[in-house]
Amino acid sequence: MAESRVQILSKGPVIVAGHVDVVDDNGKSIRRQEPMAICRCGQSQNMPFCDGISEGHMKVCSRAEGIL
Repeated sequence: MAESRVQILSKGPVIVAGHVDVVDDNGKSIRRQEPMAICRCGQSQNMPFCDGISEGHMKVCSRAEGIL
């Protein structure tokens, strides 16, 4: 089985590589590319995926600081 990896970028999205199922709040699978970037800023026009809109302007996520 292939290894999965989740990487939290301090001023960017969450990068997910490997096999994971992404589902919406109704339990429906969301089609995705690999690796994928999950939006953390909430500004993406392609939610839940990052579209780079906040590039260079996103603040450090205080919740992520303790694990980075």
